[in-house]
Amino acid sequence: MKQMAVTDFNHEPEVLIQKLLEHANSDEKYRQVLSQIGEKPVNISGLADVQKAYIIQALSQSLHTPFTAVVMPDIVAARHMADQLRALSSDASDVLVWRSRDYAWTMMEASSLDIEQSRLGILHRLNRLGKEDGDQRLTLVIAGQSLLQLIPPSATIERLTTVIDDSFTEGPEGLAARLTEAGYERVMKAEVPGQFARRGDIVDVIPVGLPENQFGSGKGIGYRTSFFDTDVDLIRKYDIATQRSIENIIAVRIPPAREVNLTEEEASSLSERIRKYHSKTELEMKQNRVPTKTVRRFRQLCEQDADAVSARARFPGLDRWLNWIYSNDQRTTILDYIKDFSPLLFVDEPARLRERLDGYAAETIGQIRSEAERGQTLPDAVQNIEKSTRPFITIGRWERVVSLAAIASSGNGLPGGTTHSIQGRDTESFRGRETLLTATIAKRNEVAAKTAIAVVSEERQKKLLDLFRENGVTATLIPTDLERGFEYPGCGLLVLGRQDIFGTGRRRSRRRRKSNTQMIDLFSDLTPGDRVVHEVYGIGRYDGLVNLENDGYKKDYLKISYAGDDVLYLPMKALDLLQKYIGTSSRKPKLSRLGGNEWERLKERARTSIRKLATDLVALYAKRSRIKGYVFGETTPWERAFADSFPFEETADQLQAIKEIEQDMESPKVMDRLLCGDVGFGKTEVAFRAIFKCVMNGKQAAMIAPTTVLASQHYETFKQRIGDFPVRVGLLSRFTSPAETKTIVGGLKRGSVDVVIGTHRILSKDVTFSDLGLLIIDEEQRFGVDHKEKLKNINPSVDVLTLSATPIPRTLHMSLSGIRDISILEEPPQDRRAVQTYVMEYDEEIILGGIQRELEREGQVFYLFNDTRKIYDKAEKLREQLPMARIMEVHGKMNETQLEAVIDSFIKGEIDILVCTTIIESGIDMPNVNTIIVEKADKMGLAQLYQLRGRVGRSTRQAYAYITYQKDKVLNEDAEKRLVAIRNYTQLGAGFQIALKDLEVRGAGNLLGGEQHGQLDAVGYDLYNRMLDEEIQRVKRIEKRKSSDGEEVTEDVPLIAGELDEVAEQDGQLDGRKIYGTPDGKPLETIFDVHLDAYISADYIPDDGERIDIYRRIAMIRNAFDYHDTIDELTDRYGDLPIAVQTLADVAYVKAQANRWGYDRVFSRGNNAVLTLGRQLPEDMELIAILMSLPDYRDKTIFHATGKQPYLEVRGLGGSERKLPQTLCRMFMAVEKEEKKSQH
Repeated sequence: MKQMAVTDFNHEPEVLIQKLLEHANSDEKYRQVLSQIGEKPVNISGLADVQKAYIIQALSQSLHTPFTAVVMPDIVAARHMADQLRALSSDASDVLVWRSRDYAWTMMEASSLDIEQSRLGILHRLNRLGKEDGDQRLTLVIAGQSLLQLIPPSATIERLTTVIDDSFTEGPEGLAARLTEAGYERVMKAEVPGQFARRGDIVDVIPVGLPENQFGSGKGIGYRTSFFDTDVDLIRKYDIATQRSIENIIAVRIPPAREVNLTEEEASSLSERIRKYHSKTELEMKQNRVPTKTVRRFRQLCEQDADAVSARARFPGLDRWLNWIYSNDQRTTILDYIKDFSPLLFVDEPARLRERLDGYAAETIGQIRSEAERGQTLPDAVQNIEKSTRPFITIGRWERVVSLAAIASSGNGLPGGTTHSIQGRDTESFRGRETLLTATIAKRNEVAAKTAIAVVSEERQKKLLDLFRENGVTATLIPTDLERGFEYPGCGLLVLGRQDIFGTGRRRSRRRRKSNTQMIDLFSDLTPGDRVVHEVYGIGRYDGLVNLENDGYKKDYLKISYAGDDVLYLPMKALDLLQKYIGTSSRKPKLSRLGGNEWERLKERARTSIRKLATDLVALYAKRSRIKGYVFGETTPWERAFADSFPFEETADQLQAIKEIEQDMESPKVMDRLLCGDVGFGKTEVAFRAIFKCVMNGKQAAMIAPTTVLASQHYETFKQRIGDFPVRVGLLSRFTSPAETKTIVGGLKRGSVDVVIGTHRILSKDVTFSDLGLLIIDEEQRFGVDHKEKLKNINPSVDVLTLSATPIPRTLHMSLSGIRDISILEEPPQDRRAVQTYVMEYDEEIILGGIQRELEREGQVFYLFNDTRKIYDKAEKLREQLPMARIMEVHGKMNETQLEAVIDSFIKGEIDILVCTTIIESGIDMPNVNTIIVEKADKMGLAQLYQLRGRVGRSTRQAYAYITYQKDKVLNEDAEKRLVAIRNYTQLGAGFQIALKDLEVRGAGNLLGGEQHGQLDAVGYDLYNRMLDEEIQRVKRIEKRKSSDGEEVTEDVPLIAGELDEVAEQDGQLDGRKIYGTPDGKPLETIFDVHLDAYISADYIPDDGERIDIYRRIAMIRNAFDYHDTIDELTDRYGDLPIAVQTLADVAYVKAQANRWGYDRVFSRGNNAVLTLGRQLPEDMELIAILMSLPDYRDKTIFHATGKQPYLEVRGLGGSERKLPQTLCRMFMAVEKEEKKSQH
């Protein structure tokens, strides 16, 4: 038997790829091409699709070129080529895609910046190419229409790039000025690319264009510079999510954040030119009798732009004036920019590229002229893009250029070049045809022809290795993710990709390291006017942070206003009693009245309801725990094969959920699990794995969905997934014919149908199962009461998995863990495209233009009009304006049958524009819908907008969202606040996190049911959750006591987070330490009775919200680790601690430690510190014993055991009570250190 040449994960993939590319040298035609590059243009035809990428990489390797550029006809082709080049590259991060950006010719408030920032990052990397601190090799794939767009010259990028190293001597003020000049936005906390924050001598900045900083993800890397006077003291990387430093570095280069950056002089000159242009053009318009409305609109546009430019504001409308911003000697396109770097240039399908460029130029010029006729832009804006012929003139002067084409034809090459035919073929599919695969390779082995197979998965490698060994054939396995392969007869090479063998047609995402989700701290977003909940006093209005002096000492207080002009000044030490109010809707709750008992009644009513819920939940869990379910077998080879046929790489969350469900099914306990995750996060695949496992164990499975449309989509997807596996599946819904229904119902009864997917039709009396093992319920909260009751009555021994597209809060998850099994999918799919978002006053022409563009590319549109009374009028108006479009309307007052029929037609592509309310179907995949128009967005919350925008952008196409608000409308204060949030919405920073929190709380309301929904709104989410946690633990302790008294109670009721402490508290011990309480059962409170300045000044942390966050952080100090961690974080983020802040941290630590040992008061007496034991508490000598064992404290501490209240006295404050916190800090840290030593 022949020994197979095979590569596994122990070999270096780059070496194998290098050898694969070298194989091209065995083709004589390839060698001819290689010898002629540089003399004149070279045209190559006859190439197969993926073979083009192979030729590009092979020639680049043979010529040892550090920079390769590839021009593709459009963005779809560019992304496709980039994927192939990455698979054939030793370092995938070296392959970049240059995209065109959408110009804002008309009036818009804001637009997405991710494409612009990505382009700037690429220009910056190009400027560093070949340098010591830059890339040594790059491949740039350029989308065709971007060739006509103007960009800043290389000198401008270099001038606006800031280098921070030990030679930078301009100080924090100079750095802030430079960053502002380069287009960075100054904020309180830098959270997204393009932002910077200055806090005293510390400047944080998040550069644009870093690969690790995914736009809008809230994760990634920023850079923190600390100054000593004007000199750089320290440069560190910091984690955007935690805001903590992670690594010291020597230097960092910060590229500009915007493509257009004007100096003060340039802005002044441009503003003046705009005003003169406006005067001249308006006069001409009037002479030509242009309609008054158009003239007025043009005047408004010019005045607005001139004012904004003069103020050096950054706004999308700068695109209108590019022709003036870039003078003739500065007019630069991407081809001009890269020419200086002498790349090896490839042009794919030149004839198609010409066609695309002509089309883009004509479309853009037509759009500009049309908008200029309405006064929406200026006629001269047509000069802001280059002529479609210019790229080919530039390419014609290139030294080293190669055109690639599948077919040789007139015009499909570069003039004046040599032509070569290198024939290639696309590969045939070997999926499920193992005999044909091995026979093909065997024939190639006989003539010594090379076969290479791209395969990433170790499991798939092993499978192929075993197959080839059995059949005695030889092939090379390369661990790279090439989707399709090719045959290259000239050098005897056959390359097979993933789809050729395994048939998975979509690219797997690279697995990302899962970061721990940060709890969103809502105080960071607290602004005056927000509602807050005080546990004792109720719902108030936060009116800011005030610094008050009391007995000569300053402290910060939160000003909280209540009904009837009552005001509460809350000291920072009581912050744990306060939380930002979040309910299930955007409606503001009414303020409580101080001194009344209304708030107590509300709380008691909520607690009574919560207690009943907790009792029911625990009882239900106990009941289910007693029922023995079917024990499914361990994973079978077929299950592994089914998992392996999944066309994506699972996210870490998906793998965890699959594992948890498998464990449930393989245990005797009946599964009752909730799987939460946003649309597109992979819930359906997790459910399919469970269904497949069930069927492989000889059981039947049912999946029930709330709508016919959703059920049909699940059915089609599952049918596609099971492929060749012998699984029989049926669909039961209104769309199923009577004959089919009869066959499926009969099959379920006999056991000949394995899986049924459908609506509540499955719950009908005539549907019975031969042996049901698993029930999947999709979106249970959307079923009616009757259907929910029927679901409850299904055989209690059947495993149940419920899917929900509404996220739930992590804190609620923790409270419910142990009584409801929950899996959460938080990790979004990596390939979800950013949605180009525009925020603007509603303008009919712009909106119609956006719709028209979507329809021209055969896409579909959501038109969100959230007014049921006028929705038919809006749809009728659109029909008049767009007579060729097929338009329908849907809203929540339609009956279910009508609603489903319209949505089904929309999914099938029978409708172009769906005019709808916020009822837009959330669970259904609609990849062809890539434009959404939202009218009156100022009436919607950020959370709602986030959800709505997520309905588009689920395909490879660029998606668009037009977020509009009413023109010339005087907004009230609340609407103004929402509008500011919406304008900021294009950069997803802290507001985005709050939107997610809002969504989660709405999800919590849905999960807990109608009555609890009301209680959650009454007291706010955080207090509700705390009550729920307390009641669940109380009920479970009662269950335990019943169990110990001999009553029949399940033993399977588990302990949950925090309960260990409660049980230990009852026993009086926790980790060998007594837990102290007062005689009435309340926890001991320790008072620090020393007058000191202990506060955080606005000079140290200017932002009120951040300051409150830090107060809370300090208040949470419990031990030496917390103390040092907090001090480190404050020093890292804000600089050296002022004495008042250091004192605040010292006091927090001393209070926590004194409380831990049972002391209720700390004060000074003369030169000594005194700590009194809580009244009626047993004297605990453990602390005294440790202190007596420490030489530094043996003679300084005296314990007074006699008298009414025993106390500990610590001597040696040096005559100043200001030293008391420091002295006690050192003492308690010495005690903690000694404790750890004794434990070891």
